Amino acid sequence: MKRLFFITLLLSLMLPTVGLRAQNHQDATISLVDESLTYDIIYKWGFINKVAGHATLSLRNDGDLYRASLYGQNAPWANSIYKLRDTLYTTMTKQGLYPVKYVYIAHEEGKYKKDIVDFTRSGNEFSAECIRYKRKGDSGPMSSSTIHLEAEGMTVDMLSSFFYLRTLDFENMKKGESITVNIFSGTKKEKLKITYKGLGKVNVNGENLPSYMINFTFTRKGKQSSAPIAGWISADSRRIPLKVEGQLPVGKVRAVYTGPNP
Repeated sequence: MKRLFFITLLLSLMLPTVGLRAQNHQDATISLVDESLTYDIIYKWGFINKVAGHATLSLRNDGDLYRASLYGQNAPWANSIYKLRDTLYTTMTKQGLYPVKYVYIAHEEGKYKKDIVDFTRSGNEFSAECIRYKRKGDSGPMSSSTIHLEAEGMTVDMLSSFFYLRTLDFENMKKGESITVNIFSGTKKEKLKITYKGLGKVNVNGENLPSYMINFTFTRKGKQSSAPIAGWISADSRRIPLKVEGQLPVGKVRAVYTGPNP
């Protein structure tokens, strides 16, 4: 289910924008509007092509900060196979999109996990204190652990990372060009590599839409920790994530944009 979790996260690539400017990240100032977007998580294997879950992505302005959340859950029919409820929160600065605090809460197969990551930045150096709470069952004891993480260069969390992508100048990127950032994902330090695959079209709800095509890979300690994940982002000023797709051991899973949350 780790790959499904990554795909749900990748829904937050970019929310609709006001006054988006393609520029150097150090100088980037992007205006994000308060928004809630919804997605279907679809499982495909052979003749099976069924909605297996739903996700809602929200963003709110708060002074000099942005506060975002992502909530994903199974469709009722899938609960008998694997019960999944994931919620993520991030707080990030408007100037530079630097993460301030990240929280990940997971309820999976009766297990509970909560990660709280508090970030500190000094120039190009990033550090974080990460606390993890775990419980194996509804009535089991709660345990906790703490770890300190450090990295040099742009560092993000699993949710704020996708807002950072909005600073990329896709129109002027060459096919095959890539960038890599650090990610503090709970108690782990990983690398996220984003590779631009060119301009194309993607079918979303029966409509072929112009899109920027991107691949994502995660690595940890020099080894790839996730199979490549494909993403399609609308090639307009709104930069909406239209579709994200990845392989599972059996079949594939994709997330498809269904519109704003009323």
